[in-house]
Amino acid sequence: MSDKATKTVLLDDEGLPLGFLGHVSDFQTIRVERSDDGILTITLNRPSKLNAFDEQMIREMRSVIWKSNFDDSIRVIVITGEGRAFCSGRDINGLDYENNLETPGYRAYVRANHELFDDIEAIEKPVIAAVNGMCAGGGVEMAIACDFRMASTNAQFLLPENQLGVIPASGACSRMIQMIGMGRLKEMVMAALPVDANEAHRIGLVNRVFSAETLMAQTMAFARELLKRAPQAMGMGKHVINMCQNIDTETGRLLERLGQSVLIRTADNKEGMQSFREKRSPKFTGK
Repeated sequence: MSDKATKTVLLDDEGLPLGFLGHVSDFQTIRVERSDDGILTITLNRPSKLNAFDEQMIREMRSVIWKSNFDDSIRVIVITGEGRAFCSGRDINGLDYENNLETPGYRAYVRANHELFDDIEAIEKPVIAAVNGMCAGGGVEMAIACDFRMASTNAQFLLPENQLGVIPASGACSRMIQMIGMGRLKEMVMAALPVDANEAHRIGLVNRVFSAETLMAQTMAFARELLKRAPQAMGMGKHVINMCQNIDTETGRLLERLGQSVLIRTADNKEGMQSFREKRSPKFTGK
């Protein structure tokens, strides 16, 4: 990279681009830990507020996820909550402010909330929500932006916005309709009925259910299974699957062909083919 480029693009101490968001290094609302094998765990850390997210948490999470796009040592991301909740949604004090904005200002302000969930959905690395307890409102919308959801037996999912005279409007209506079906989604949105962990598993809202004591260990075991997979193929598969929710099947097949045309040129494809012939486990490098 040229000196001119590095002077134009702001980098952090690790040489990763700071990008267009506010850079955060001193976390107040989350805890960030990275394992030696490449699993990044983001713990929402406002237990006294049931991990409700405010502006600061949005800023901190977006900063971490932004950097993770460019850090090849991070292979899998896990999001969980401190204490007895995963996330109870948007902090009520923030709602008081944004709900009193003029309509155009409201739409602009809330977009930052939406963009956090879009960041989670778009990053070309697998993201796992370890739902350790109460998951309500925007917490549900954060969880469904993740690729996989692991829940403890005491987890509960609730969209209570109707009690405030509004709807969940940060992805629940749009992301969940194909995930759990229109009828079940209407029960959660219109009737504001809670869903326990076992029912969430039955209807396809979560992938696996574990005891509270084993949730994180089982989530990490699943994450380590993902470490064995080809990173670029997982990223491409994530993009294509997400896009295919919103397009016709013919366009979907075109996207599959385009994605595959990129992947067959990768070193990981060659390694996968060679390891198959040699009857051994592949050693993927993400290249």
